[in-house]
Amino acid sequence: MVSKFDTSALEIDEGYLGSTLTDEGDVRCVFSSMNKTKVGTGSTTRSHITKLYWFVEEIGDEKFSRRQINSNHVPAGEEKIIHLKDLLSTYLPEIEFWEDKTVPAMSCLEDYLEDGEIDREDGKLYSAESSFQKALGLEEKNVRALFNLGLIYLELDEEDKARDMMNELLKIKSSFVGKDQHLFNDLGISLRKRGMFDESAAYYSQALEYIGDDEHLFYNLSRAHYERGDWPQCVNALGRCKALNPDLPAARDLSELVVEMSNNPVLCRKHGKPPISDLMAAGILGALQGGSSMEVERGDVLKSESGHVRTGGGIVEMDEKYDDYDDYEDYDDGLM
Repeated sequence: MVSKFDTSALEIDEGYLGSTLTDEGDVRCVFSSMNKTKVGTGSTTRSHITKLYWFVEEIGDEKFSRRQINSNHVPAGEEKIIHLKDLLSTYLPEIEFWEDKTVPAMSCLEDYLEDGEIDREDGKLYSAESSFQKALGLEEKNVRALFNLGLIYLELDEEDKARDMMNELLKIKSSFVGKDQHLFNDLGISLRKRGMFDESAAYYSQALEYIGDDEHLFYNLSRAHYERGDWPQCVNALGRCKALNPDLPAARDLSELVVEMSNNPVLCRKHGKPPISDLMAAGILGALQGGSSMEVERGDVLKSESGHVRTGGGIVEMDEKYDDYDDYEDYDDGLM
């Protein structure tokens, strides 16, 4: 693993990073750096050097994520990507700090999160809330804890607390690809089912900033915008979903319903949706039947982007039920 870094070219001995490697050969450890600041003015100016600790984890070929270690010895704050040359020139491995302080603290944090998730799944909401609050005590902006607390507060009908968790989540600038990715989906579904359509759309939009090629998230976003009666955004997301996967059944069904409603103001009123203008109807038909996804240009005016889209058979009524899809690998449930 270390050999791929071409450490000889940087005149760095392989032992420098060797002790930071996992069993799989990836760098994962605490590193330190020195931060120099000036204190005072004029003749009283003094330099002050602070030692900072960072959790560094390899994420790609010569690329590493870096998060600062907080006072509880766990990684916290925003993630920054650094490259191998920066790592070797600026940071020093802190093996003892990693093994004695950060590994136990991270293990404790993971225990709180796992206990909370088990209790939430078992319906023990107050016990789960306690575990997630303890997790936040170690890492103030822990993504899993905030997501799960948001879900718990929704189940407890404490919408103000749930919104507090959502607002914290939307401030976080981090990578959600991987094990946390499904959490956007779970919370978005819960928000939509409670009629919080604006919040649901915001969460799916946030998720797609990190995972821009996921047809299931695009479908769920289109559902949220459908419920909001926002035709341009609904069709835009639906077209992108179908361009990625023309055979997704839920997207096909929603496409057929939207196409039918585009020529039927009575059907729009029946479902409590705003009417679709002639210009919008032409754009919808072109995008969902003519093989393109859609980008909102302004108001009702739409433009097409190339894609591969097709639709299927009959029209779906809003009271027709579909199976629920709770796993991230699938998608939100059908039209309910």
